[in-house]
Amino acid sequence: MGEQLCPDMVSAIKVRVKARGLRRTAREVGVSPSTLARVLAGGGVHPRTAAVLRRVPSRVRTAADFSDVPNVRPPKPRETATSWSVPKIRSAIEDQMRGQFLQPKRLAEAMRRDDAIYVARSNRLAPIQVVAAELREHDSARGRAIARKAIDSVQAPRTVLAGIDGTLVDHDVAIGYVEREPNASGTRIDMRLTEWPLEHVRWNPTIESLETQTRDGVITPITHGDGRWIIFRRFAFMPWREMACLLPAAFVWAAHAEGVSDWQASSRAHGLAKIVGELAEGYTLNDENDELPIGAQRFYDMLTDMAEGDSAVALRPPGAKTDFLSNGSNAWQVFAENIVSREKAAARIYLGTDAILGSVGGAPGIDIAQLFGLASTKFQSDFDAIHSGLDTGLYEPWAALNEGDTRYAPSMRFQLPDPDRDGRRDEIARNRLRLTDGIAAMRAQGLEVTQEVVDRMARDYGVEPAPRLAAVA
Repeated sequence: MGEQLCPDMVSAIKVRVKARGLRRTAREVGVSPSTLARVLAGGGVHPRTAAVLRRVPSRVRTAADFSDVPNVRPPKPRETATSWSVPKIRSAIEDQMRGQFLQPKRLAEAMRRDDAIYVARSNRLAPIQVVAAELREHDSARGRAIARKAIDSVQAPRTVLAGIDGTLVDHDVAIGYVEREPNASGTRIDMRLTEWPLEHVRWNPTIESLETQTRDGVITPITHGDGRWIIFRRFAFMPWREMACLLPAAFVWAAHAEGVSDWQASSRAHGLAKIVGELAEGYTLNDENDELPIGAQRFYDMLTDMAEGDSAVALRPPGAKTDFLSNGSNAWQVFAENIVSREKAAARIYLGTDAILGSVGGAPGIDIAQLFGLASTKFQSDFDAIHSGLDTGLYEPWAALNEGDTRYAPSMRFQLPDPDRDGRRDEIARNRLRLTDGIAAMRAQGLEVTQEVVDRMARDYGVEPAPRLAAVA
């Protein structure tokens, strides 16, 4: 059966759904639409889901809800780790699963130096920097007036959104912090979005909440939507365990880096000449001082110069012999296969496909429309998480503080390209043509064609709205 919510909570959620719609409310709350529909119907939910729903503000919030949150500063940045062993990578992954983000953040920074991770990750983050955004106003005269004020008063820089998106992709959670100050005339409170360094954030299992240390050394809980803090996430409960690209990509990075290193060592072993010399009869390798005799030393220096390419010609002492050794093994091919395999794995982790790898993946060059067509669900989930966080954590608090409540708060929307738009248009045109051809064929055979028949045929062909028959004089 699951846990039941109290009637007052269900009633409050119904009011929110009526005002904002089921899907939007479910996205903002962090649950699926089917789960929210089950709650509204009086059904039970998982205890964790019930706890999430109880923490969500389901009423219209006023300025008093955002007035008591103090201003804090993050601690100073820490140095980046440069050396990572496999045990150290495992330890960082375990910290990520526990919600301790210091070492995972350092690991993600180190991974970006690898070309396979860099290319896949940069392609995942490219849309946030180029996709257009618009501020949608509430459908009312007051809503339009408030939206015009928000354009000048609320700042969410694209550079900050790009950093938040990168952290969200790596760790499946990102923290935004809202800086507030009065405008020049003192008539309203302006807000500016910044990113709070995730390395200072940790999960407190006792209170089941994220918390952070400030520059003053104070531990502060992170409460989403309180006018200061914004939690960008795709899942309501412990999202860093779900779709964080760091979790599978860390060992892909280790395998790729080790493969490149081993390939370089193998190339050196195959490429450098090996020359073995044999001294003439009567020479010894060492004298009484455990050193090479002068003649043997000169012969050794000559072999070294030949092997390193410093000398093009040399004179071999009488009676001495030389042998050239080369490595004829084909073991180097395994390194090339491993590197290509890891590059494809990195692309699949970050983009959902390896088809953007050009000749390696057998696909054409990279284009944003192709990216959305190949892995639109991943990009869509990124934008949904960011837009939901901005609405409930930035624009609603701004509207409450400046306009009294959140009823007329504007909403940020990203204008994502639709890769299936042309296909749908072609399908609609074909269906309309089939419909008109069918009507013409029925009339040609002397069959009666009424508006009811046309409406039924339009439903069968998926044509909306159904065409209307011309009135007969």
